[in-house]
Amino acid sequence: IVENSADTIAWKQTQEYTPKLVHFSKPVHSLITCTLDEEGKVVYHKDQWNHKDYSHEGLGKVMKTLNGDYLTGVTRPPKDL
Repeated sequence: IVENSADTIAWKQTQEYTPKLVHFSKPVHSLITCTLDEEGKVVYHKDQWNHKDYSHEGLGKVMKTLNGDYLTGVTRPPKDL
């Protein structure tokens, strides 16, 4: 946890992605920031990968949309989790 206040929670994490077809792992270091409303509900979510703030337009938006909508169908966690 890098920030924890009444309206913001931010933390760092590392995930490793292994696509089914290529069988090699790619670690991704993320900084996730969630902005909260008065009730503590998330109103804004920002995920920076490898210290890059991908835009909300163009290719960055396409990548975020594909990741959010389809990545869970392409990648699976290890069976031992």
